[in-house]
Amino acid sequence: MKIKKTTIYIILFFIMFFLHFGIWQYLELGFETTFIRYYLFLTLLFTMVITILSIIKKIYPNYIGFGFMGLVMFKLMIMFLVMKKLNLNEVPNYKVHFIIPYLISLVLETLYAVKLIQTEEVTESPEDEKNQ
Repeated sequence: MKIKKTTIYIILFFIMFFLHFGIWQYLELGFETTFIRYYLFLTLLFTMVITILSIIKKIYPNYIGFGFMGLVMFKLMIMFLVMKKLNLNEVPNYKVHFIIPYLISLVLETLYAVKLIQTEEVTESPEDEKNQ
């Protein structure tokens, strides 16, 4: 049974969540509702980016990089808009606890986009040689 690359990135994201939640509980910081709301929002953004990149690969495979850059800008903009509503600044050391998961999800999205671009280049290479 072969696991899809999308599934691997989603599993890695949830491993990050459970690991971070375990550390959160060990440190007894409280604010669990803020933590869960933040991760729900981050999960929504993560799955949105992965899904849209997969759609872009099927429709416009040459524009995966541009789509990724636009989605990263959109994700950052939405994050700044929602940050106050989530009351992240009430949590002690919130920068460490909320920026690091954001950056890890960004790294996972970047690796996913790179894999999509690499598989596109591999599938295009034999056709390009035949056409020339």
